[in-house]
Amino acid sequence: MRFAAALLLAAGALQSTPTISDVMVNILYPTADAVFYIETRTPTDEAGWTELQRQVRMLSDAARELTTSRWARGRERWLADAKLLVDASAAAVDAAGRRDVKAMADLNDALYTACVQCHQHFRPNYPRRSVPPSASPQTAPDLQGVWSFATLTPLERPAEFGDKAFITREEADDWVKQTLERSNRDRRDGGAAVDVGRAVNDYWFERGTELGSIRGRIPTSLITDPGDGRMPPPTAEARARTAARTADARQHPADGPENRSLQERCLSFNAGPPMLPGPYNNYVQIFQMAGYVIVYNEMIHDARIVPLDGRPHVPTAVRSWLGDSRGRWDGATLVVDTTNFNGNTNLRGADENLHLIERFTRLDPDTLLYEFTVDDPTAFTRPWSAALPMTKTSDRIFEYACHEGNYALVDILRGARYQERR
Repeated sequence: MRFAAALLLAAGALQSTPTISDVMVNILYPTADAVFYIETRTPTDEAGWTELQRQVRMLSDAARELTTSRWARGRERWLADAKLLVDASAAAVDAAGRRDVKAMADLNDALYTACVQCHQHFRPNYPRRSVPPSASPQTAPDLQGVWSFATLTPLERPAEFGDKAFITREEADDWVKQTLERSNRDRRDGGAAVDVGRAVNDYWFERGTELGSIRGRIPTSLITDPGDGRMPPPTAEARARTAARTADARQHPADGPENRSLQERCLSFNAGPPMLPGPYNNYVQIFQMAGYVIVYNEMIHDARIVPLDGRPHVPTAVRSWLGDSRGRWDGATLVVDTTNFNGNTNLRGADENLHLIERFTRLDPDTLLYEFTVDDPTAFTRPWSAALPMTKTSDRIFEYACHEGNYALVDILRGARYQERR
């Protein structure tokens, strides 16, 4: 009864007898996350530890429930796989009771193995499993195509807008006119130094020509939370990292390619995740197929392959530039959960503990609403969210051959060696 009651509560009072899918989606996945993300979501107070202990107890209860005849039905393979989950979850309960974060983190591999082994034995065609009927390629919302996210809407709200979250069309037009005039790189005022700073003329930029509009309203920033449209303050740890990077860049500006920015090295730009408008190449193409969505950015030609079959994230020790993405459908919205970043992309100071939630919703035939939430407790004092409207376009995605034409990086290093010899 205890497990059944917990399942009904977690699922929002199911109307019928729970299925194994109900157990997986409503109990096992969210409670296992308490273990998988313990290093980035470590409780900071008594209430947090109490909730964590409740989650792992529920995970342990569910694991033991799966060994009963109702589910096992005498299958030895099933019982052997369930035993792996029972052992891992029991150890998690013990570690959470001791508030031992390292012990819980060390259980990641055991818990991951328990999940994957069961999937491989009892989920048809795992890991290339077809998406559930409710989100099959035939019935899922169509997000496919090329979308432009070029916009003049700034990430943070400009000071001149004060506490205005939205403005009128007239106010927007005035601001756009001033912004385009101010940023016009073809101007020749300001002297030689300023002119050199505008070396690349305006023809090559595609920043957009207006502020974005969401459901008929014009926001003054992409950031929607906090309500002031500004990023939350960085943590003390993040400030120290930034200061150290700045000092290192000052002392070693061009010792080698590693001292230069990721942009100059053609490794990362504004393609994300999360995606943010940049000076050019603000296009993304979305592909949908059975069990997967592919998010392909024109900038740096990054492509993310997002599985939709409910598989867990890879172990925390596995890190990558784009992180590890997992997707699911929430009604008409594609939700993509990404963890396991390597900490090098430096999204406004984010680090390897970045946990990103993205939401893609098609509002009408020509508009895709892209929303994301950044949760990185070691970089920001609170989570923050943003919303960015994308517009359907018939434009084609072009190859971004950055490395092939990156003469600037070689010239920067050559110039630095020349200065050293003087």
